[in-house]
This record gives sequence, C-alpha cells and structure tokens, in this order.
Amino acid sequence: MKKKLIIAICIVIILLILGYGTIVYIDYYKVVNGKLPVFAKYSDDKCYKGLGYTVEVRYYEDTDTIEEIHMELFGKTIAEMVQCIEEQNKNQDEVIIENGIVQNENKIDEFIDSASNHNASNLQITIIEDEKEEHMKIEFVQGKYDKQTMSEETNTMNKQIPSANATSEEYQEIYGYYKIMVNDKETGRYDSLHWNMKRRIKDNKVQVIMESYLLEVTEIPVICEYTLESSNYEKKFELTYIGRKDMGVKRIAENNQFDNLDFGVYTIAGDVSITIEGDMVYSLKEALNCKAITVQDILEQAKQDEKYGFCKKAYYSDGGSIEYLYSDYTILKYNTLDGNKDLVIGMQGAIINQVNKSNYKTEFMID
Repeated sequence: MKKKLIIAICIVIILLILGYGTIVYIDYYKVVNGKLPVFAKYSDDKCYKGLGYTVEVRYYEDTDTIEEIHMELFGKTIAEMVQCIEEQNKNQDEVIIENGIVQNENKIDEFIDSASNHNASNLQITIIEDEKEEHMKIEFVQGKYDKQTMSEETNTMNKQIPSANATSEEYQEIYGYYKIMVNDKETGRYDSLHWNMKRRIKDNKVQVIMESYLLEVTEIPVICEYTLESSNYEKKFELTYIGRKDMGVKRIAENNQFDNLDFGVYTIAGDVSITIEGDMVYSLKEALNCKAITVQDILEQAKQDEKYGFCKKAYYSDGGSIEYLYSDYTILKYNTLDGNKDLVIGMQGAIINQVNKSNYKTEFMID
C-alpha cells in the first residue's frame, strides 16, 4: 500500500513538472521570437509574471511594436530579443512554426477566408524543426469565373460546368485552385470545387489540411501542424447536452430577456448545462441569468470551434440559418427571411426540420 502511494505521488510530481515545463517552454519560444507570453499575466509592476519567471517588454515610442523583450527564470536571463521595426514587420507577414509553436496564426485565418471567397491570395509558412528550415508557399489562383458569376442560392456555377469526364486541369481553370510550393518546388494543386483548406484537431495538435469532397480520396493532405496550446484557440466554457425521453421544446429565454438580443433561446428534447473554469456548473438558464456567460459567448465559441474543426457547419437557404454540429449536440441559429433569429440547442445531427415541425412558437412549451 505504501509503495503504491509513493508511486502515485511520484507520478503526480512528474506530471506537475512536465506541465510546468510546457508552460515555460511555450512562453520561452514566444519571447525568443519577439512575441508576448501566453501564460504570464500583466502585473502592476508593468511586466508579465508567470510561475517563477517574469517577462519585461519595451515598445517603440507611440507604437505597439515590440523593440525589446526579456525573460528571466528564477532571476536568471533565459531569453531575450531585440528587433528593429523593419524586421518585425517582415516577420509578421508570414506564419512561423518553430518546434511545433506557431506565430502569426491569424495569417492562416486571413488566407482561408480569402480563398473561400475565391479571391487571389497567398500564404507564406516557415517551418523550423531541429534547426532545419522548410519554406512553404500556398497560393490560391482564381479560376475563369470569380465568385460574382456563382449562384448564391446553390453555390454552383451559372455558366457551363465541366463534363463528368473533365480533367483536373479543366476544373482548376474554371473554379480556381490551391497551389502548394515547398522550398520553391511545386508539391500539389487542388481545385476549389472539390477541395478546401481547413483545420482539424488530432492528438492535441492543430493540423492545416486540404479536405476533399471526393469519395475516392482516402488520404487527407496535411500542410502543416502545430500545438493547440500555442494557437489562438480558447475554450471559455463546456456545454453539455442531456437528452430527455420526450421531444418537447423548452424555452430558456424570451426575446430581449438576456443580452438585449432580438431572439429567443430554446432547447429541444433535452436539457443543457454549462461548465465554466472546470468546476462551476450551471443550467443554461442559470448561466445566462447570472451573466456567467452570454448568448453571444455561445455563438462566438461555436464559430471558433468550427474554425478549428471541433464541429461542422451547415448553411440553409431559408435566409441564412446555420447549424453547428458537434459530436453529441447541435446548435441551430435561425436567420430566416421571415425574421426568425432564434437559437435552439438540440440532439446530435441536423435538427432544423424537427424544430420546424414542432411549431415551437405556438404549441405548448416546457418552461
């Protein structure tokens, strides 16, 4: 028994050391590359303080550009960076992934958004691993027809589309394509009709991938990957959906009851709880009522989760309603032509048809 206790204590100590080392490691690489730390918090001493370490930052006068950044661990300097404005601006134009730690991740967002709108754009990525560098350029080349010639309702070309026997080059010419270069050598082209660039999470890493709609594709090309901890992803709360036996609709909030939003909040066939900061659990109604979270927080979290691949998004042609489909529940945000903007949380899978059939606005609801 005593031996088991000692082993358990040793395991806990090792996990604490590894966790602390990971925190220091991430902030160390941020500082080395002239970036603000992630885990250290800004203090009244006008510096960032972490557990056992401090980070001091000096900016160029009247700007938010870092001139010098300095990190000390238990009183000993372990990292510092002095950088001129020109070099800083140059580095901010590309994504840098050094030993799994990402910088300027927002450039990936900008490229994905631009390419999804069929705008010509490019993305520069430098990957540094064990002091070896790999330079990658991803370019979106516009097709023969831009987004203005596409039907907004069906998201397909109004012009003549390629035949079933069309070549990959013909699809690329019409719909545009992603071109990937690694160290100045082309490694792949992907037409934008069958492929799109997105993120997914695997083994606690963010992978930037080319996702295909083609059934015969069995291997998903991975462009790059980096740790989730170094990304911009933030999980503010955990939503839990518990199904009921009935298919009734429960009203959580009426129009303008919370956040001054012009729509109501409902659940269908289940109840929803919110966990905040790991151990504070509320019902959805309690969380909104005491302002632990807002309705807008729920929508913003869903948007971020979809961006990183934690859920999928489905659009509807009823005016712009959206479903965020998680593994065990779905968030439906109406935006219909007749003015319905309600938010409904329900079971796994598409729920919009079931909610529509329920006539939840007029029939008896569980309060």
